Amino acid sequence: MTAALNANQRKGIDGPVTCDAVVIELLGPAEAKRNAADLETEARSAAGVSVRTVLRGANADNVPLRRRRATDSATAPVAFLIEDTTVLQSGWATVLCEIFADAAVGAACGPVKVAPDLPPRYRALGRLEYGRFDGSTATGSLPGNAFAIRLTDLEQTHDPQEGIIEHDLERRLLAAGRKISCIAALTAVYAKPDVAGARLSTRFGHGRLYGADRGGNPFIGIIKAALAMPVLSLRALRAARRAGPARQWVPEMPWIILMATAWALGELTGQIAGKGNSERSWN
Repeated sequence: MTAALNANQRKGIDGPVTCDAVVIELLGPAEAKRNAADLETEARSAAGVSVRTVLRGANADNVPLRRRRATDSATAPVAFLIEDTTVLQSGWATVLCEIFADAAVGAACGPVKVAPDLPPRYRALGRLEYGRFDGSTATGSLPGNAFAIRLTDLEQTHDPQEGIIEHDLERRLLAAGRKISCIAALTAVYAKPDVAGARLSTRFGHGRLYGADRGGNPFIGIIKAALAMPVLSLRALRAARRAGPARQWVPEMPWIILMATAWALGELTGQIAGKGNSERSWN
C-alpha cells in the first residue's frame, strides 16, 4: 500500500495518505518517549497515523541527521518531525492526513506558541527561534520544532543521507514549485526548556550554519549578518510583547540580546569562513 501511495504522489494524484509522527530527541530519551506516548493517545483517534521516537545516535549525530534517520525509516509517505521540547494541540493527527491529501503539498506546519511558564532564558530562545511563527502574520516558512514533509519531495530535493535543515528544505521545496501549507490546526507549543539550544555557543553555531548556507552575493550577505542582531532582537521583542504583559517579556530582553548577538556573530563567521564544524553544536 505504501508503495502505491508513493507512486501516486509522484504522479501528482490526490488521495488519502498515512503519516508517521516522529519525536526527535533533544532533551533526553525519557522525555522523548514521554512525548511520544502523549502523541500516541491523539493518534489513536485518526486513521493512518503512527507514532515513534528517534533518539541520539553516535557522537557525530546531530539534529539534521536525526531528522534524516527519522524519514529514512518511515513506513508512510509523510513524516511529521516533532522535537521533544514541543507539544501539539488536540486534533493534529486528523488534520495532518487531510493536508497531504492534496498532492501539491510538499510540507506542512502550524504556528508556534511559547509556553508562558518557561523561565525567561528559554522564553527568549522561543521568541528568537519561533517569534515569526506566532501566527500574527502568514510566513509560509517551516519552524524547526514541528513540521511535516512528503518523502517523495525529500527524495527529489536532498541527496541520500543528507541532513534536513528546515530553512534549506523550505528553499528547495519552493524552488521546485511545491506548496508549503501552514494552518492553525497544527499549532505547536514550545513547552520544555532546551538547555543545549539556549547556550550562546549553540546560538553561534546555528548562526554560522545559516550564514554559510545563505548563498547569493557574499557582500550583501555580510551586510545582512551585520544587521542580524538588531533585526532578530526587535522581531523577538515584538513577539514577546504580543504574547504577554511587561512583567513577562521584560526579563526576557537581556537573553534575547545576548542570544541574538551570538547568532549574528556566527552568521558573519559563516559568510566569511563557511560552516566549519558548527553542525556539532546542534545535538
